[in-house]
Amino acid sequence: MALPLRELPVRELPSRLRPPTREGQAEHFGPTDPTVDISRLPLVRRALKSRPFQFFLILPNQIIFWLVIVTGLLGVLLPTRNFSTVITWYIWFCAVFLLMVGIGRGWCVMCPFGGFAEWVQRHTFWKRHIGSIGLNLRWPQALTKWALLPSVAMFLGLTWFEEYFNIAGPGDPRFTSFLVFFVIGSALLTFLVFERRTFCRYLCPLTALIGTVGSTGMVAGMRTRDRERCLTCPTKDCMRGSERGYPCPWYEWPGSATSNLMCGLCTECIKNCPYDNVGIYVQKPLTSVIAPVRRRVDVAWAVAILFGLVLFQQLNAMPFYAPLDGWLNRTTHFPGYPNPVDYLGIIAVVAAVVAAYAWSVRAVLAKRSVALAKSVSRGRAGSFAGWFAPLAYGLIPLMASDYLSRQLPRFWYHAARIVPAISDPFGLHWNLFGTAHSSLYNFHILSPGGVVVSQVVLSAIGTLAAVYATWRIAGRDLAPLTRHLGWLRVVSTLGVCLCGVAVAALYVGMGGIQ
Repeated sequence: MALPLRELPVRELPSRLRPPTREGQAEHFGPTDPTVDISRLPLVRRALKSRPFQFFLILPNQIIFWLVIVTGLLGVLLPTRNFSTVITWYIWFCAVFLLMVGIGRGWCVMCPFGGFAEWVQRHTFWKRHIGSIGLNLRWPQALTKWALLPSVAMFLGLTWFEEYFNIAGPGDPRFTSFLVFFVIGSALLTFLVFERRTFCRYLCPLTALIGTVGSTGMVAGMRTRDRERCLTCPTKDCMRGSERGYPCPWYEWPGSATSNLMCGLCTECIKNCPYDNVGIYVQKPLTSVIAPVRRRVDVAWAVAILFGLVLFQQLNAMPFYAPLDGWLNRTTHFPGYPNPVDYLGIIAVVAAVVAAYAWSVRAVLAKRSVALAKSVSRGRAGSFAGWFAPLAYGLIPLMASDYLSRQLPRFWYHAARIVPAISDPFGLHWNLFGTAHSSLYNFHILSPGGVVVSQVVLSAIGTLAAVYATWRIAGRDLAPLTRHLGWLRVVSTLGVCLCGVAVAALYVGMGGIQ
């Protein structure tokens, strides 16, 4: 007869591998490692060790998003009265960006899309089962080098679909249901074909955005308390799983983590570690932007492309752009907005400008630095990628503030409509909580002028954060490539400032429109 989970024995460990004392652990931490382990708090520790912990985080969102599907399909077609569009486009999309900026992958730990698919894959809500439903294939090794870029492509495609059908306008609530159902269905199919959370790591439309924007956040993710202990661990239960938990669904090893890019905060490594050597750490904001040991070129391209997408949305909302849009549609015989030519074209141009900015900084300083010329001849350290990745990382705070600013008009104008919507979710003249006829339906938290001010202020904060990050990155990553650190910092931060001014100017020109 199987023992209850809490009574399962921990395998006997050799004395040389037993948990170290806490004395001297500070020596493990380097200058880029966080030192505040919130899992030391007894209440937090009990929650993270509990198997039902993630289930109860996912369950409320699971209920809400199935309600979104049902109300969107069966409710009134007036979007401002339908719970589906009100909760999704006025509340959730703004809230998820706040989670990204503050917590990193905080949304991933409670995501109903991956959560539902994982319940099916594991055929359990939280208990540890051996084996899973599905083919359990590995993600092709050849595609891993593209990492976040499939997610970027998914996000571009869904954003185009949303814009074309005016789903978040908001438009027909049924399209909101179709969109949510598509994401859930894609997740379920991927979970049944591939092992672990392959969908979440490589294909989820939000994973690239959350991974990049989330690097500004204060949650560093799951980290080891003593890396030497991880290196000498004979079982690697955090990666392979044990009777206490599943192998890391995100394919992450806490012993090598230096950023929060891909830690989904699922807590399986904390449950699995027989040495109690894994905790959840917090860090200063921007640490995962400034201080990762290894910068990834796929992340840099993701930043450039995603920045291009939000700038396209701003440009397309400007009054002068409507005639150009009409002319382009007539020329290409395309029936609606956005035209794929300017949609993909502007995104590509912005990405190319970001790449050209990195190339120009490198080229200017190459003429001024013998050290750089020598490093170029030696290989990657002085290559284009070696400059492009750090400088693109420096733009992350500005990109993050731009995405959040873009969501603010809907939130400030319409967020209060959630109060009547929860009383009458289908728009069928119900009054479940006595708030269906609340005057909040027509209440705007801010006027158009106030919306513009909030967007400009947020853009300014993002610009200052990007300047600070770029300044630090230049001194940390790029200084060894040039003797002219002062010039490097001036040129690179000037580029960030120009981007920030352009973003703020676009919001002023938009005048607070959605």
